[in-house]
Amino acid sequence: MWIYNKLSYSRQWKGENTSEAVFIMDAVNSNFCHSERQMNRIKKRITVRFFSIRANDSFFDDFISIHNANQANEKNVRIINIREKKYLIKIHEALPHQNNRVFFLSVVRERNTWQVRALADGTISGIPLNQGIMGDPYYFFVEPKDKIILGFTTGMSGSLKGIANSTLQQFSKDRTTKVTLEPVSNEREFSRLKELSGYNKLYFKVDTTSLDEPNEGVPELLRQLNAVPFMANNSEIALTITEIGGDGFSESKLVEIVSYLSEYDGCSALTVHGVDNEGVKVHLDFSKTYAIFKTDIEIRDKFVDETEAKKILFNALSSFDRSTITNA
Repeated sequence: MWIYNKLSYSRQWKGENTSEAVFIMDAVNSNFCHSERQMNRIKKRITVRFFSIRANDSFFDDFISIHNANQANEKNVRIINIREKKYLIKIHEALPHQNNRVFFLSVVRERNTWQVRALADGTISGIPLNQGIMGDPYYFFVEPKDKIILGFTTGMSGSLKGIANSTLQQFSKDRTTKVTLEPVSNEREFSRLKELSGYNKLYFKVDTTSLDEPNEGVPELLRQLNAVPFMANNSEIALTITEIGGDGFSESKLVEIVSYLSEYDGCSALTVHGVDNEGVKVHLDFSKTYAIFKTDIEIRDKFVDETEAKKILFNALSSFDRSTITNA
């Protein structure tokens, strides 16, 4: 592009067809500006996950009541501490969707990995927060009628379920009531996994880019693999485990890893081979088990804002097959 720019100036200086030269230069500059705008846009792959909410019926009444009270009192933002981390929870107005109401929640979970900031002049200092927090954004739609919550994050995908659960707990008036989440499943693969009488092989392929982030839910095996020196220049782990049970890899650890990776966005393959109570060989594929919605978007900032998040969640909800809900 810059070569064409110089040629344009050269032709104009020599007194040739100046109108053509100016046209070429303007076109080049226009293309450069367009390319610059394109470079400023960031492409992101978003994965929305769906969870069934397991709780007493009173919880859903409490959720709506607390939501409405906060909206009426204009107290729609709360900052709370959960396990030594700050959470900002923002409650938005209820939105209509297909003769139903959905409740939009924005959550920012503090991330403690940033300790200081460094300026161009060499100054190193703490990060001024001005009574706010720095962390990762999470966006959720809650449908009390169908007892589901769907959401996504541009942060650590493996933490989505835990953040959703912690957020919902804040809407329960009875703190003794337990709220649990289960991925909305197209098949009952996970229950079949626990029914197997023996396991022969576990295979998984996973992107490790966020496994080294602080996340209490990451199984110990994955942490250890990601810490191996040769993984420093690699972003993917593919592993097959065949010695399961007895003195080998424990069955409880297998179930733990499958439970975690089946909900982890960076997992591209996850299969288990085993036998049922009648000795019949069983092959379970968890990579396509759960209901998800994927989309690619282009944004100017490094994060997805609330306006864009609502559009994504509406599209996800519109594509959702409600027949997959098992506890509605």
